[in-house]
Amino acid sequence: MKIVIIGFGWVGQANALSLAIMGNDVSYFDPANPNLHYKSTYADTYKKIKRLGSPLEIDAEDVAYIICVGDKVSPSGEQDISLIERALSAVKGTKGSVILRSTIIPATLKNLTFDFYVPEFLHEKLAVEESIKPFYFIVGRNTNKPEPAFFEDWKKTAYKTFYGTPEEASHLKYLSNLWNSVRIAFINEFGDSIIEPNTKEDVAKIEKVIDWMFDGKFYMRYGRAYNGHCLPKDTLAYHSYYAKQNHPMPLLEGTHRSNELRIAMQDTHPNLSEWYSAWQKPSVSGKEAAKHLYKATIRKIEKIFIRK
Repeated sequence: MKIVIIGFGWVGQANALSLAIMGNDVSYFDPANPNLHYKSTYADTYKKIKRLGSPLEIDAEDVAYIICVGDKVSPSGEQDISLIERALSAVKGTKGSVILRSTIIPATLKNLTFDFYVPEFLHEKLAVEESIKPFYFIVGRNTNKPEPAFFEDWKKTAYKTFYGTPEEASHLKYLSNLWNSVRIAFINEFGDSIIEPNTKEDVAKIEKVIDWMFDGKFYMRYGRAYNGHCLPKDTLAYHSYYAKQNHPMPLLEGTHRSNELRIAMQDTHPNLSEWYSAWQKPSVSGKEAAKHLYKATIRKIEKIFIRK
């Protein structure tokens, strides 16, 4: 299947690389000159991904357009989706399918035109591996068009699958991220109450208690503030939006404030572990990724043989 990635930042690259490894014909369009985030590991796969001069350069019914353009959130919590709207406008009238992967407040989705809303649950450092084997595969259907063929690959490897409306899919995206934010902020606050984390020994004492209770589970580890591209902005945007809809969310507001205080204290407490990458292990090893590539190559050979 032909796939065009619109937006070639780290999310777009993770989608492109993983789908290419899975045997798809992948291209991308991005008006900027993006840095190649995963070149050290996937240099050969990057060579298989063609850059297009325009979004609809290879438009056809069997082309799937995946929108991987990010939102922006102001310090006051206003979500700016103008770049996402511009990307969707660029593929308006396509003969193929449009899959939106950007994070967008649920109520805002009704104003956008797309076929499938498939939110991503990726962590930057392991995004390619997590794209090959997603933890969640969530689809908000907005069309009668058939699903792109690669959806089946994602469904087969996902831990959990959900089908519903785009709004439901967006709520699940935010539910996951906000729950992680709340857990991290609470664990950090509670850990600080045990002992001031001034030394490695102090941190070890706190981790001993926390890890015993929660078995060292992800997002329930003591350490630094949550950071990255998603949790801070999503927590702020969500509670700010609903506060303006006369639905205040003091728990989320407090979570955001707690994390801001955590960020401020980290410079004087260098022994705190990084909030995520120090815990996580890849869901797909390099060996397993190679197996995907091998199987994809075999499928291509079989198709050529059958056509002959």
